[in-house]
Amino acid sequence: MSAPLILVTCRQMQVELPLHRARIESLGYEVIAPELGGRQQFTAAELLEYGPRLVGIIAGDDELNRDFFDGATELKTVIRWGIGMDSVDHEAARQHGVTVRNTPGVFGHEVADAAFGYILNLARGFIDVDSAVRRGEWPKVEGITLAGSRLGIVGFGAIGREIAKRGIGFGMEVVAFDPFVEEAPAGTAMVDLDTLLQTSKFITLACPLTPDTFHLINGDRLKLVRPDAFLVNVARGPVVLEDDLIDTLKTGRLAGAALDVFENEPLPLDSELRTLPNVVLGAHNSSNTREGVTRASSTAVDYLIEELRR
Repeated sequence: MSAPLILVTCRQMQVELPLHRARIESLGYEVIAPELGGRQQFTAAELLEYGPRLVGIIAGDDELNRDFFDGATELKTVIRWGIGMDSVDHEAARQHGVTVRNTPGVFGHEVADAAFGYILNLARGFIDVDSAVRRGEWPKVEGITLAGSRLGIVGFGAIGREIAKRGIGFGMEVVAFDPFVEEAPAGTAMVDLDTLLQTSKFITLACPLTPDTFHLINGDRLKLVRPDAFLVNVARGPVVLEDDLIDTLKTGRLAGAALDVFENEPLPLDSELRTLPNVVLGAHNSSNTREGVTRASSTAVDYLIEELRR
């Protein structure tokens, strides 16, 4: 009889798997890490091809919908590598008795560092200067001093708190909005969302994607921002209604934006964002450091084994 099966579908976890495979196999499980190729995730149908032996999965952004949970009849646990849980049908998992966990708190430093990389690029135009110097030019771009500027952070979990620490270190005035947080550490003031949008020079999104945050930043809310403000999104793409953001940027009602994430990923070739000079584009990569991948992968395997032993 074949051993029960563990799938590892997250690309970053697959890199680390040789360090952890023996830990899982010693418990009597077969471990398979299917090739992703150039894709970002597996569909539910592709995952279900592994049949009734499937009892656990360390997943990336795979399609973990009701069809998947209905078909994976022996599944015990899903470990979502990283932080985002928006690809999981939690109600279907609950109905089938499948535990779902992520690896919270593992990327606070990494995503906060990336957020400030974006902020510095928006404030000083380093990417534009680099391109100009490579063309033989010698531009003198007038930038923005971070010290004294207001930094508004939407979402004040582990990542938001690390962004706040960096803002304080740069001498910025830091405010945050999070409906689940009443008090913040010294140096950060909690405010309502409208106040944050109306008064912040740099607005950084660090909240999870939930039904409440889907299109949280839309045309109506973008009307509140200062025309000299900048938006940084290191959360999830659908937190921002992209068409409304594009319109706001094109009409000059927002000075610029830096986007690590998008509503559709990879960013479509025909996206108008590619044509806007006041946008810095990322590739949903803000958490991706050697240290962060190591930390998240070890935690994911710990949680997998913990759940399998229940």
